[in-house]
Amino acid sequence: NLDSLPAIETGSPLFALVILFWAMTAYVHILFAAAVNRDATSIERAGREVELVAPAVWATATLLGGVIVAAIYWFMHHSALRRP
Repeated sequence: NLDSLPAIETGSPLFALVILFWAMTAYVHILFAAAVNRDATSIERAGREVELVAPAVWATATLLGGVIVAAIYWFMHHSALRRP
């Protein structure tokens, strides 16, 4: 029940920290998505296959899923575990 949770007032330092946290999270997601898009595009330009979906889809998934999706992308495309 959300009514039992204490409210965070907009002028409080806690509110500022929450806003800062979410702004930094969004910034990191955007940076990782741009990096994944750039890498996947360069893979395609080199004549290799991007696994599963197009670079734009990987970038969008990373934008939404963040570091976890970026790690999955890296494992699928750059780790020693990837298929030859």
